[in-house]
Amino acid sequence: MRGPRVRKRRQRRASARRAFLGGLLFAALVGAPVLGSAVTAAAATSANPPAAAPAPPAHDSRTGLNDFTFTSFDGDYTLGSDAEGHSTLTTVETVVAQFPDADQNRGFIRYLPEKYHEHPTDLTLVSVTDGAGGARPYSTESEDDLLAVTLAGDDYVHGQQTYVLTFTQKYVTDYFADTDDDEFYWDTIGTAAEQPVARATATVHVPAELSSSLSGSTACYYGPLDSTARCDISSAAGSGGGTAFSTAPRQLAARENVSVVIGFAPGTFTARDSTFFASGAAIAALVFMSIALLFAIGAIVNRAVRLKNAPGRPTIIAEYTPPPGVNLLLASVIARQTQRGPAAAFVSLAVRRNIQIVEQPAEGRGDAAYWLRFVTAQGLDPAELALAKQLFGEPLASGAWKQLTKRDTALAQGIAGLMTEARKGAETEGYVRGGGTYFVTWLCLLGSIAATVGAFVSGIAALDGAYGGAGPIVVIVVSILAVIVVFLVGFRKPFTAKGAELRDYLSGLKLYIRLAEKDRFEMLQSPEGALKTRVSAPDRGQVVRIYEKLLPFAVLLDLEKEWSEVLGTYYESLGTQPDWYGGNVGAFNSALFVSSIGSLSGAVSTSLASSSSSSSFGGSGGGGFSGGGGGGGGTSGV
Repeated sequence: MRGPRVRKRRQRRASARRAFLGGLLFAALVGAPVLGSAVTAAAATSANPPAAAPAPPAHDSRTGLNDFTFTSFDGDYTLGSDAEGHSTLTTVETVVAQFPDADQNRGFIRYLPEKYHEHPTDLTLVSVTDGAGGARPYSTESEDDLLAVTLAGDDYVHGQQTYVLTFTQKYVTDYFADTDDDEFYWDTIGTAAEQPVARATATVHVPAELSSSLSGSTACYYGPLDSTARCDISSAAGSGGGTAFSTAPRQLAARENVSVVIGFAPGTFTARDSTFFASGAAIAALVFMSIALLFAIGAIVNRAVRLKNAPGRPTIIAEYTPPPGVNLLLASVIARQTQRGPAAAFVSLAVRRNIQIVEQPAEGRGDAAYWLRFVTAQGLDPAELALAKQLFGEPLASGAWKQLTKRDTALAQGIAGLMTEARKGAETEGYVRGGGTYFVTWLCLLGSIAATVGAFVSGIAALDGAYGGAGPIVVIVVSILAVIVVFLVGFRKPFTAKGAELRDYLSGLKLYIRLAEKDRFEMLQSPEGALKTRVSAPDRGQVVRIYEKLLPFAVLLDLEKEWSEVLGTYYESLGTQPDWYGGNVGAFNSALFVSSIGSLSGAVSTSLASSSSSSSFGGSGGGGFSGGGGGGGGTSGV
């Protein structure tokens, strides 16, 4: 027989396995980012099943319903095997209860575990009778792997009452490598019984066809959970050439139990087939997963054929002027940089002298504060005018101030509305294709969701039946990923030729900003560049103005640091500083200017993000023991 350390270690591993499966299932529902490692871990832990049966729900003893006793508990167990060699068990429990004379109890609840070593035992309650064989009223409810049998009617019971429960089970034995035995290791009344028992016995009947496989190893343990106290167990010839094992009568306190262990030669019983394809539910989950994947493939094909972008430019060429007639909010939609759009728009208004940005130096360890000062509305398009009104209110007044704070919910909501209008504008102005493009996407999405629901329900049923190890979890995860794929590939509006041209134009700006200074200046001095920008070779001030106009797009494209360094170098060489940005004290400092522009961009993004989100999390071998087998359970009054 196994030692107590081995048993306890198996219990700890069982608890870890249950926690792991619950956590992995939760991860599957939100995306399952560690699928591969999870499958490996599940396979490793599934080889270490638990030794103890689950405990019934805690009962409130203050009600007094548990203030009765059991005169006797006699468990009679008939072990057998079916045609496939799986172990079977027929149990007859005869329980004599002693209730008080007062109207306190209508009976009691018997909790019967429905699983053994994490797999179902096909528990079937056959009958509930009194000592004379008359039927007793009862009801059942299954929860948390326990069958709660409420042995009670409408009337109170008094004095001595006899209850006889008959039920059948399968898969009640297991092979243990440490003893090299197939074992029937079974708890009787269970370590969660709330009542003391004056006399408890257990009798196990082994038929003749199994007696020849007995290994000779037997054991009996009693007491509370984890108790290693030994009790006597004897064997005698049974009916039909079989063998009967009986324990000596024992008195048990509340939450004490008797466990019996009978060893058989390895291979006596056929182990339960818990593989993936042994379960109809697991197979159904696999079918549903395949359907979800087909819908995902359909969405990908639809994206490649019906929702593909217009081709755009065959080659990206460098651009060195802002795209005409395009504001930064619209550009952020086309460039897929909507989070950086507001900061870029603020800088755009500044370099065009519509507003002035003023940096207030940090005090102590705090961050720098930023103020915006309104100058003029001249040259603003409707979207930019709406942005100015969100910042400075109506009517717009020259000299009005607006501080950018870390949490400005009103501004964040207003700009969110402007971004929504910018997305709509991208469609109405012909940059992206609009309505009528999503029929196939919706079909694929709804189909994949329905299939995933089927995979989830079937997979949970397979997991509950202990089939397939981590296989059902993998199926659920893949099904959920199929839905995510459909959503990601199916709901991106494709660019029209106009939209693809603007996208590639912005890519050209990005290319130009990243060029070496020599290459940029040569492009400006080329005949085409000179015509386009009206720049003359010796006038570095003109270059500054051109570069300033590109700074908002550098912010949009996450290149503000590089472009600010270029601008800062020019300001220092000319001995000037930008009149649209008030942040340097005394002589212009290029390094400080670079830091300030980057800090402004980050401050705007942080302010708007923090104002539009909120947290959804709060804090606040002779070595066995009693309760280490299958069966058992407990009792409580009702």
